[in-house]
Amino acid sequence: MGADNVSGLCEGSFPIDQKLLALSWKQPFATAMLYGKIETRTWNTKVRGWVLICTSLKAYSKDIEHELCGTDLYYKMLRAMNKDSGTLDLNGYAIAIGRLVDSRKMKPEDADKCFVKWREDLYCHVYEDVRQIKPIIWKGTQGWKEVTEDIKRTIEVI
Repeated sequence: MGADNVSGLCEGSFPIDQKLLALSWKQPFATAMLYGKIETRTWNTKVRGWVLICTSLKAYSKDIEHELCGTDLYYKMLRAMNKDSGTLDLNGYAIAIGRLVDSRKMKPEDADKCFVKWREDLYCHVYEDVRQIKPIIWKGTQGWKEVTEDIKRTIEVI
C-alpha cells in the first residue's frame, strides 16, 4: 500500500509497513484536527506523510486559548467541534492519524481554518485524511517521535 493510499485507513488497523511519526498537540487543538483545523507551529518542517496526532498531558488554560485564538476564533472552533468549553479533557492520548502534506508560512487569511490569530512567525502544517482512532495512552515527548511497530499494531481507525 502506498503512502498516499488511505483506503486501508478508513477502518481497521494502521498498515504496519508504513512509517508513522507522532507529534503532540495541546487541547483543544488536538481535537480540532478532527474537524479540519490547519495546525500552526512556530517552526517549518520538511516532514511529510502519516502522523499520529497525540494530546499533551496538559491542556492550555482558557486564558492561553483565548490569547492564541481571540474570542471569535475560539468560539468558532468550539462550534465547529460541536463542543462546549468544558468537554475537551482527553489528555495524554493518541487520538487520530493524518497525512501531513504541506508546511508553509501562515497568511492572514488562514486564521479562520487555523482557529488562531495570524502571527508573522507562524507556519501552517496542512493535514489531509485525518481519521479518528480508538484512543491509545501516549507518553510523548516534544518534537517528532517515530512510532514503534508495537504501537502501530494497536491503532484502530474508527
